[in-house]
Amino acid sequence: MPVHASLVQSNSRLRSLPWLAAVAAVVTVLCGLGFAMVRGFAPPPAPAGSETPLPAAATPPERVVYLAGKLSDEELICFTSGISATGGSGIFLLDTPQATPYHKAFLDSFHPERIIPVGSFAGGIAQVEKRLEVKLPPPLPAARDLFKRAERVVVCPARPRSTLLQAACLAGVMRVPLLIADDKPDAKATLCRQLVAWQTLEVHAVGDAIPLCRGLTGVSLFRLPHEESVVAAHVRRLRRAGPIETLVVANPADSGAGLGGVSALAPMLALQRHALLLCTRDSGDNTAAVVAAALQNPALARVESVLLAAGLKAIPMEQRANPVPGKDAYIEMEPLTPAGHEPFSFAVGRLFHDDLSVLTLLLARQQQLAAQANRAGPPRRALIASNPGGGLALLETFSRNTTKEMETGGYETTALFDDEVTREQVQQLLPSQDIFLWEGHYRTMVDRYEMPKWTEPLQAGLIFLQSCLALNEKEAQPLLRRGALGVIGSSTRMYSASGGAFPLAFFNAMNYDHQSLGGSLRQAKNFLLQYVLLKEKLLEDKAKLGGANIRSAWAFTLWGDPTLKLPRPPAPPDSLTPVRHKVHGNTLVLTLPETVYDGVKKKGYQAQNWPNARMAGLLRKEIGEDDRFLVPFLFAEVHLPKARPGVTPRLTSKVPGKHWVFSWDERRRCGYLLVAPRPRDEREVRFHIDYDG
Repeated sequence: MPVHASLVQSNSRLRSLPWLAAVAAVVTVLCGLGFAMVRGFAPPPAPAGSETPLPAAATPPERVVYLAGKLSDEELICFTSGISATGGSGIFLLDTPQATPYHKAFLDSFHPERIIPVGSFAGGIAQVEKRLEVKLPPPLPAARDLFKRAERVVVCPARPRSTLLQAACLAGVMRVPLLIADDKPDAKATLCRQLVAWQTLEVHAVGDAIPLCRGLTGVSLFRLPHEESVVAAHVRRLRRAGPIETLVVANPADSGAGLGGVSALAPMLALQRHALLLCTRDSGDNTAAVVAAALQNPALARVESVLLAAGLKAIPMEQRANPVPGKDAYIEMEPLTPAGHEPFSFAVGRLFHDDLSVLTLLLARQQQLAAQANRAGPPRRALIASNPGGGLALLETFSRNTTKEMETGGYETTALFDDEVTREQVQQLLPSQDIFLWEGHYRTMVDRYEMPKWTEPLQAGLIFLQSCLALNEKEAQPLLRRGALGVIGSSTRMYSASGGAFPLAFFNAMNYDHQSLGGSLRQAKNFLLQYVLLKEKLLEDKAKLGGANIRSAWAFTLWGDPTLKLPRPPAPPDSLTPVRHKVHGNTLVLTLPETVYDGVKKKGYQAQNWPNARMAGLLRKEIGEDDRFLVPFLFAEVHLPKARPGVTPRLTSKVPGKHWVFSWDERRRCGYLLVAPRPRDEREVRFHIDYDG
């Protein structure tokens, strides 16, 4: 990318000497005053309230909540960037009356040392204090009041909006304030007064703000003539702090036309995740293209996650013909879904809501969860509600195995099956759960239980709706409002086997491989794709319904942060040893534990599996048995850093080729291995890796 900002004047050597730096600061102020007087004005007195400014960036308080009232789009961008610039420790919430019960619940659990109101509030501060039952100081009027002093400043015009979003990211990572340049007659005078007040020594001017910043005596000017140079400067600074593993994608045009305006929070999302921000065109339908273009930069070679900060209209879902004939002509899926049997390479999630206060609360709860990750706390809890009312015996067989895996993962698990599942039980238990898995009919959840109408605040956790048609705004957005960190589901129909196999694979990836939400989703998707290939090998022309597994791999979607890792509960002392894999030089070994789970039997179906194994709906029938047995599989996501670019590692094994498949993701240098073990494979399965292909 075209990059480098041109340096007009540098005081870096002077500033390297402490006493000269002090002199330089004084000279800068005096020059600024002289410049102001030449232009026909004098600097104004400090704004009201600035006599007691916030602490400097180096000493942020431990638990501060910034509670924002009415802010313009530009003010929101500047303020959230400013919080990151001051150290990023503050929690940012947007106040709305409808968010009151959930904000109160958060504040009660977070125990902030200070709540700092920002902007104006309908009804005034007294009305906010009454709603939230808190005592508040006078509001901060603007983002500039976050800073007592700013030796460096980024100045950018409000348009193009994509450039402003990128400038906010740059300012945040530089730990400096962002000022928006305008075309008012007194714009230069206003800018000069602020720079004098801050004792500014450097100005990084973007695009059309460059002419405004010329001629500032005693101030070094760095030119960033276009958006590409801002992005390049951001990338350079990110790389200094470590590898860039996340991309945030937003549509800058979403601030109007009912598209949600999530892009105003995109710089904050990128700054909190050490991520690069990418902007789509106005239609939002070129996500794959902008990601592919970004990956040409070697600095982005290790990208793992893509966070879509956009509503469903701002960045539309993709559609493909349904691979299984049925009621749905097309299947909806997120951008970056691979075609054919190519592995999913990115951990993808989407953050959006029709009320931005819900998103800021979600992010606040996520920050709180991260801060508590290493502290002892109450046990992690999981609730599984499967097959309410009966009729889905195969699905319940999967759910009972998922229950065993959650217990082995250390979760205090409550499992309700068949007639045990009632509206009253689920509604009572749900608010205290860290994970909730629903496996049943959509109509039961929506019409009989009326779950979208429930309002009790939720624990900061994950909701997995394994049900046909369950992932839509009407059902999912209330869960996010109530406090869920993410919702996983599908907007299409699916069969019991492929549907039940997916959460089992997802939670195994989370519990055993300690994957993020997005990484667990990616692994579960790749497991189903591998299963399609293996089933074709095992059954040849008798293989059926491979399209059902492809459909599930496409359709399951995360509305949440793909980079989020839920805290790991301690494993119970009596937990069984799981299936493991390890690479020793050129040898890959899958180890099978000696002990298996107790068998599961449900109305014509049986299953018995190792911990961390997989199932996917392949059935066998034993002689003399009426039940059909679910075939167990071994699955491994295998990282092979020794692999050379352009060469796919080749695996060989004593296990016959029809019993295993291996797919390779060259970008990640990662392969996906699925094995159907034979009875003689009692302890381990070994593969030789040929890196020369």
